[in-house]
Amino acid sequence: MNTLFAWSGALLVYCLIYMTFTTIFSKKITMQQRLDEKSKAGNRQVENDELNKPFEERFVKPTLGRIISFFAVLIPVNAASEERLNQQLKQAEIRMGAREYQAAVLLFTFVCVVGMVLYSTMLGLSVSLRILFGMLGIYAGLVLSRFDLKRNIIKRKTAIYHQLPDTLDLLSVSVSAGLGFDQALSYVVEHMEGPLIQELDTTQREISMGIPRKEALERLAARCECDEIYIFVGAINQADELGASIKNVMETQAAAIRLTHKQNVEEQAQKLSVKMMVPMVLFILPVTFIIILGPAIPSVISALKGV
Repeated sequence: MNTLFAWSGALLVYCLIYMTFTTIFSKKITMQQRLDEKSKAGNRQVENDELNKPFEERFVKPTLGRIISFFAVLIPVNAASEERLNQQLKQAEIRMGAREYQAAVLLFTFVCVVGMVLYSTMLGLSVSLRILFGMLGIYAGLVLSRFDLKRNIIKRKTAIYHQLPDTLDLLSVSVSAGLGFDQALSYVVEHMEGPLIQELDTTQREISMGIPRKEALERLAARCECDEIYIFVGAINQADELGASIKNVMETQAAAIRLTHKQNVEEQAQKLSVKMMVPMVLFILPVTFIIILGPAIPSVISALKGV
C-alpha cells in the first residue's frame, strides 16, 4: 500500500511539473509546432521516405530530441562555458548545441539514477543504501558522459593527425601543378574524405564567403588543435605576408610533416614491446608455468611426504 501511495504521489508531482512547464512555454511550443507543420506541408515525398525509415529513426530519436529541446530551455549556461562546450562538441563531431548536450547529459544521468535505485530496490537493500546507489548513478551518468565526449574528441583528433600527411601531399602537388591555394583547397575537398577534409571544407566555405584567408586558416587550426596544423597555418600566413612562394612552402611543410608522422609512428611501434610486458607477465607467463610445472607437482608432493 505504501509503495502504491509513493508511485501515485510521484506521478502526481510529475503531472503538476509537466502542466506548469507547458503553461509557461505554451506560446513557444505552439510556435515551434506551427513552424514544423509549415515546413512539412506539401512535401509528400519526404513523408514517404520517412515511412521507409526504421522505427528508431522515425520515433525514438525524434521523441528524445523533443524531450531534450524542452529541457534545454530551462538550463542556465554561462556564455564562456557555452562557447567552450560548443567548441568541444564540434571537435567531437557531435551535432548538438551546448544547451541540448547538457540536457541530454542530465537525462542520461536521471536514467542512471533511476536504474540504480530500481536495482537496489530489487535487491531489497535499506533506504540508506538506495540513496547511496542513487548517488553512484549520478556519478556514473556525469563521468560516462564526460568520458564519451573526451573519447570522441581524441578519436577525431587522431584521425585528423593520421590524415594530415596525405592531404598536404595532395595539396602540395596541386599547387605545384599550377593551381592557386584556394583552387587546390577546393580540389582536395572534392577528391578526399575524412574529418580533416570536413574542416578544410569549412575553411574553404569561409574563404568563399569573404573571410580573409589568414583568419579562416587560424580558425582551422583552432578547431583541430593539432601542433602540425598550427605550424602549417603559420608557415602559409607568413609566406603570404612576406610574398614568398607558396609552392616552396607547401613542399617543405608536406615533407616535414610526413617525416614527423613517420617518426611518431616508429616511436609508437617501438613502445609496443614494452607495453606487451604487462599482459605477458600477468596472463601468459602464469599459464606457461602451470603447463610446464603442473605435471611435476604430484611427484614433488609425494617425495616431500616420503621425507
